[in-house]
Amino acid sequence: MTRWRRWGRRALAALATLAILLSFLPAWQTDRWWVRQWDYPRLQVAAVLLVILPLLFWAAYRRTAGFWALTAGSAAALAWQVTHFVAYLPPYPRQVASTDRCAPGETISLLNANVLQTNRDYDAVLQLVAAKQPDILLALETGPDWARAMVPLKKAYPYRLVEPVPSTYGMMLFSKLPMRGEVRNLLQPAVPSAWTQVQLRGGQWIDFYALHPEPPWPGDDSGERDAELLTVGKQVRAKGRAAIVMGDLNDVAWSYTSRLFKRVAGMHDPRVGRGFYPTFNANYPLLRWPLDHLFVSPHFKVMQVDLLKDVGSDHLPIYFKLCLTDRAGEREVAPAVGPATAAEANEEIGEGRQESHEENRGE
Repeated sequence: MTRWRRWGRRALAALATLAILLSFLPAWQTDRWWVRQWDYPRLQVAAVLLVILPLLFWAAYRRTAGFWALTAGSAAALAWQVTHFVAYLPPYPRQVASTDRCAPGETISLLNANVLQTNRDYDAVLQLVAAKQPDILLALETGPDWARAMVPLKKAYPYRLVEPVPSTYGMMLFSKLPMRGEVRNLLQPAVPSAWTQVQLRGGQWIDFYALHPEPPWPGDDSGERDAELLTVGKQVRAKGRAAIVMGDLNDVAWSYTSRLFKRVAGMHDPRVGRGFYPTFNANYPLLRWPLDHLFVSPHFKVMQVDLLKDVGSDHLPIYFKLCLTDRAGEREVAPAVGPATAAEANEEIGEGRQESHEENRGE
């Protein structure tokens, strides 16, 4: 065996070992940023494992115990990764039913756009809004410059909640439909969320929440993000009305927190059975995952989901059109939350609030 082949085998073994470790690392239930980050690229790590497996057979001239251990570990890691995202492949049953017919007064269209605060292509966003004509526009990472650039929308969108903070957590919510509500800072003074009600053209009021929590990042774990999402989930469950949660959640749909949120809130994900619709990073097609989300209560059906063209941001905009069903007047119809799920959510919220308290005190 040549020296280069030996080095190649060692490199392949090291890569397989790393892929196995990174696959199972997020199973550790911790808020540590360097663990939670590996919830994101499950599809990419699975692709690496899919390449590694045949290479292991090709590179190994002897079937040693080490070879079989590495092969079995790679196969198990690949299977583990697939279990997290298989529900988003089109053959999988849809979690939210589709419909082509809906009474005009029961439809609502929504556009979520993280515009990137440093992006100056204001016209691209304005042209996109003009083309799609959403009933609700949620623009995120909107600082004072973006607030000035969005002034032309005021006539078409008479109902607004605007919080153009100078950080990357500015939020602007525009609505053609009657809207009432407020901006809240649940955990951090510079991280707003919108808690509103929107009246459809048929007269029905629905709850609408817009979120953009902080991501897990060096020096900032995921506790606050998780607590904000789960706090809203408990609110949705408590009210039991038709509800929509939308925003850049800085989390993927298959993460532990997102799945816990859906159980707590009794909400569904339109992506399930339809596709990944990856919105981030717009600049790297092979390194994208779905960070921008819309969740709905069981009172809705889906008419349209579109991943839209780049507007100069690192996120792609995403558009939804929904139909409010005849169950709109009912209280929550999702399965009841079990005591274990409720306890999990309360623990996560408590940990996130403690993390926020320590951060605000500078500890």
